Amino acid sequence: MPSDKHEKPGTSTATKGPRDVLPKLATEILHLDPGSAAALRRGPLEGAGAAAFWRLLAKHDPPGAERKWAALVQAIAILTPKGRESSRRPAHDSSLRMGEALQKAGVSELRLARLLGAPPDLRPELAVRTCRRLAATEFNRFNLVTLGQFLLFGDDKRPARWIARDYYRAAFAAMRTSKDKEPSTDA
Repeated sequence: MPSDKHEKPGTSTATKGPRDVLPKLATEILHLDPGSAAALRRGPLEGAGAAAFWRLLAKHDPPGAERKWAALVQAIAILTPKGRESSRRPAHDSSLRMGEALQKAGVSELRLARLLGAPPDLRPELAVRTCRRLAATEFNRFNLVTLGQFLLFGDDKRPARWIARDYYRAAFAAMRTSKDKEPSTDA
């Protein structure tokens, strides 16, 4: 089975990348006050930007373009359940791969193809739209590291391949399960 450790080539362990930053961001966004979380869901770079975004960015100082990190923060905020219930959990779940979450949430192959085939400059907008769709389902928690790598490293084709592979593996498994449950027509 492939490793969950999707790393961009040449990144050192000293560099704070998606693997280090995204789980922490997901937890911190979970604990934001409702107004700050809502501002992040609307878009952290709208107008002067959401103060919460700039605080998170300053605290973690992740490498990469602010616009791409803004899309990641917005996506995480969208995926994070609203309210103050103690049962809420962060949007990051390392045990569910992004492609599998997309398939289980009913994202169509066409929508998947549009997302994965988008040029790097359009990926942030499409990823945020996709996360809005996922937020309305029970599959709103998944491994955010792959999403981060997909958005941050547009020249690296591997994250798109990982997402597609996991989507189609989940689709095949669901199809196989439904066939196993069909009643036999043998007489």
